[in-house]
Amino acid sequence: MSSGAAKNVLLILGGLLLTVAAVVFTVVSWGRLGIGGRAAVLAAFTALVMLAPVLLIRRRLTATAETVAGLAVVLLLLDGYAARRVGFLGIDALDVLHYTAGVLGLTALILAAYARVTRLRGPAPVAVVLAQPILPLLAGDWSETWLLAMLVATAALDVALVRYGREAVRVTAALAGSGVTTLALLGGVPYALGSPSVDQALVRSAPLVALALLGGFVTWLLARPGRAEGETWAAGVTAGTALTLIAVPAALVQPMLDGPGTDWRPLAYLVPALAVVLAAAWLPWRKVRLAAMATGGLVALLTTLTLLPRLAVTLAAPLAWLDVLWTGTWNGRQWEPFEMASPADVVLLGTVAAGLLAAAVVHGTRGWPVRAAAVGPGTGGPVKAAAAGSGAGESGKAAAGPGTGEPVKVGAVLGGAGGWPVRAAVVGALGFGVLMVAVATHAFVTPYPAAVVVQVVLAVGLAVVATLSRAPWWGMACAIVAGPAAVRAAAYAFGSEPATLIVLPILAVAALAMALGGRLKELRVWGLGFAALFLGLEAVAAGFSLGLRVLVAVSVGFAVAGVLVLLMSPRTGPVVRGGVNGLRYTGAFLLLLASWLRLGADEVTVVEAYTVPCSLVLLGAGWWRRRGGAPVSSWAAYGAGLSFTMLPSLVAVYADVEWRRSLALGVLALAVLFAGARFRLQAPTAVGAVVVAGVAVRELAPYVSEMLLTVPRWVPIAVGGLLLVVVGATYEARMRDLRRLRDTLTRMG
Repeated sequence: MSSGAAKNVLLILGGLLLTVAAVVFTVVSWGRLGIGGRAAVLAAFTALVMLAPVLLIRRRLTATAETVAGLAVVLLLLDGYAARRVGFLGIDALDVLHYTAGVLGLTALILAAYARVTRLRGPAPVAVVLAQPILPLLAGDWSETWLLAMLVATAALDVALVRYGREAVRVTAALAGSGVTTLALLGGVPYALGSPSVDQALVRSAPLVALALLGGFVTWLLARPGRAEGETWAAGVTAGTALTLIAVPAALVQPMLDGPGTDWRPLAYLVPALAVVLAAAWLPWRKVRLAAMATGGLVALLTTLTLLPRLAVTLAAPLAWLDVLWTGTWNGRQWEPFEMASPADVVLLGTVAAGLLAAAVVHGTRGWPVRAAAVGPGTGGPVKAAAAGSGAGESGKAAAGPGTGEPVKVGAVLGGAGGWPVRAAVVGALGFGVLMVAVATHAFVTPYPAAVVVQVVLAVGLAVVATLSRAPWWGMACAIVAGPAAVRAAAYAFGSEPATLIVLPILAVAALAMALGGRLKELRVWGLGFAALFLGLEAVAAGFSLGLRVLVAVSVGFAVAGVLVLLMSPRTGPVVRGGVNGLRYTGAFLLLLASWLRLGADEVTVVEAYTVPCSLVLLGAGWWRRRGGAPVSSWAAYGAGLSFTMLPSLVAVYADVEWRRSLALGVLALAVLFAGARFRLQAPTAVGAVVVAGVAVRELAPYVSEMLLTVPRWVPIAVGGLLLVVVGATYEARMRDLRRLRDTLTRMG
């Protein structure tokens, strides 16, 4: 231990022991002396302790003097306690809170004067701390409004100390003022928001208005010099100020919106929160601006989240009509949710959308701060900066030179280098606007035909915008929103037979337009997928209308979707990572599902009578293509042929009680597996392995279940735990085995 550390430990322990001794004497031994003796002892002891630091400073024992001065603070407070305890000069008749405030104030004044005389650093910060509760204690039994006003006044005095005090006093006042301000904010906001009337709200909000003015002044003081540290502190103050600016109008408006019927109160929070976000564009300091925007945005987000349960129920309500897909009739049940969206919710969503759009326009035109890239070889040229600034501290900065990395202003409403926050706001406005339109039909109890038209127009409009868009980010955003909107429109349409037969083709045409004529190639696959979905559903619905059974109608739907994917694959295939082959695999799989469902619908037990001939044709065609030297993978040549027979047979094995099909399928799967391994073909190897494993599980399942029933219950748990331990211990070896298997399959054709 260093000498300085040892000295500090001794001083701290010594001061602590002296403090304990003083307290014990005052509380325990006090009654053994008369009034004169008590006064003499305390006065003499306090005077000696306060004089001791003067002598210690002359001997350059500053640390010891600071310790003794700390003891003097305790003695002064004990003097005040003792004076009231004995009723000195009748002060025991005073109010406890007022007397405590007087003792703290007198002690703080003594310590302030003592600090100026002795030049010690400790007494002045302690005086600042002791002065914090004085004004709130003087409020006494007054109303909470006065208590909050006293807290704000205390914070204002702390600001004065921060501005004009010395270093230690400034730091202490800043920390103490932050705590007092936080207390005023945490106490004042709920108190004002709980006002039963507008008149009460005016009275209760007065301290918050003063707090907001004080916060704005402090923000200006901290950020005006342009130093990074000051701007960081100013950002924290701005967050509290923004909360106050949101709470005051909310408290004034909320009593007028609190009535029977629809709940409009969330608007009281949302509107001022969005106003704060918009007003932040005119703040000249970046961190302060971001703090105000983040605070307003957080309040708006939390307000919007209160709608989430009702929105979820409302958006999911049309899904109940999809019962038709497994019942085959449009006379299904109507789902009556517990709580639907209200007109107030629609207005709230529209307000959020309008606020986000306004924020995008305001902040986009004023410019967003970005970092300039270094200009040099390969950088793509100089940074283009707009001359328009946003106020003091940034408006006077020129565009950054080569390699400077200084902030520049990029005037971009939507397309510049700093436009990503603006784009996010625009996309958010799009999403909330779509939600508003989607739930409006429920909120305003729109007749079913009109509601269907609204949903279809919304989905088709979004698809058209996505199709014609040249900007990738905007087209992708519209397409992402159009997907759920189109699915919901289709679910809406299933509420009646005519609507189903009319709406699904309209949605399919919009999706086909995106697949065929979309300016963004990335969206063509989206269009193809939704076109296949809606045309397949239309085929299912048409089958129901013609009286077909459910499985038959669904098989027709899969067939239509598969044919559409195969026909469209040459056009949209190049933009898919897997190319045309990926879409062909998808189409073939859909056709396989259609055929299997058709067999299941007719309750065919010997499925091989229908699947084997088709598989032989497909396998022969694939072999002929590979024999001709065409660069065809084993999956394209043999995957469909093998799957067309072996997978339905595997399903039939699990539903069969005889052993002949299981034996035949197992032998065939082993032969396919060995052939794939012999000729190094990936598709036969994978399909054969899957089918062999499936047959093995089917045959071993009864014996395994019987064994598990006969052994004690702890044995399977112990075996599982031991297996996990072994695998964990040999993890690296197991991973190497898996990599070898993967590499082997990858090297196959």
